[in-house]
Amino acid sequence: MREKTSEEFDFSSFKLIHYLLLKKKPLIKVSVIAFVVSVVASLMITPKFRSTVVLYPASSTSVSQALVSTSGGSGKNNILNFGEEEETEQLLQILNSDEIKEKLIEKYHLFDHYRIKPEDKYKYTHIYGKLKKNVAFKKTEFMSIKISVLDEDPLMAANMANDIAAFLDSTINRMKKTRARDAYNIVSTEYTKLQKDIQILKDSLKVIGEKGLYNISAQSKGLNEAYLEALSKGKKTLADDLKNQIDVLGEYGSDYIYLTTFLGNESERLSLLKDKYTQAKVSLEENLPNAFIVTKGRVPEKKAYPKRSYIVILSVFSAFLFSLFLMIFFDSIKRNA
Repeated sequence: MREKTSEEFDFSSFKLIHYLLLKKKPLIKVSVIAFVVSVVASLMITPKFRSTVVLYPASSTSVSQALVSTSGGSGKNNILNFGEEEETEQLLQILNSDEIKEKLIEKYHLFDHYRIKPEDKYKYTHIYGKLKKNVAFKKTEFMSIKISVLDEDPLMAANMANDIAAFLDSTINRMKKTRARDAYNIVSTEYTKLQKDIQILKDSLKVIGEKGLYNISAQSKGLNEAYLEALSKGKKTLADDLKNQIDVLGEYGSDYIYLTTFLGNESERLSLLKDKYTQAKVSLEENLPNAFIVTKGRVPEKKAYPKRSYIVILSVFSAFLFSLFLMIFFDSIKRNA
């Protein structure tokens, strides 16, 4: 086994410090050059400003169920409750949707702002890449959502952050309205049809009522007793008249009972359907916010990017280590040649 010679590198603390002292001049030169270059480079980077909006999702409880339905809006159904983790995840998904991106691109003319040519074959790929770099959505440890926007213009950064929150609300309302409109149309059609059916039943009962029917059970008992009494007293005219009434009762009585029972059932169904109709109408017309804004985006006073001190320190440290590594590498080659 070959013994280690004194000329071979020993990476103990003492040997490393000794080696650094021997190479201090070139290392210092490289570090100074890296410092100057990194300072110049950082000064050439266009600064960007960050504006942030913090919001909590609102509870997904239906407004119509909470406020209109007889079940009330207390407890978990309270529309004033904050949403939970599920609602937070849903909002994050919508924030990343193309619909919000397209609204942002259109309102702020981002193709021009990000200097992307309209004839560029991959213009949407490029602009979505810019948005991914400058716009960020993050779920916090407290289940809120932080919307951060970086831009060269501090006012534009604040406006974009606030508009994203507004676009989030309008997008959710648009999605809800589409579904609510379909539901309302279905319930409204059924409700109107049932009202017409009930009116037909009432008209039929009115026709029967004009024939003298209004209470089958009481009338049947009373007419039969009166008829038998008239016969026993020899009142033929009265008996014939009562007999005619009994015949009418027999002819239309079953229809009257059926229509009365059916009308009662349909009226009960109409009452339930009216509740659903009212809920569907409220759902279609309501525009309550879908999030609680905790912090609005303000115009930032200080730049957020670049952090010039970090750039300089990292550049100098990286240049120093890289130079040291190259020196050790080449010295090793020379000693082993």
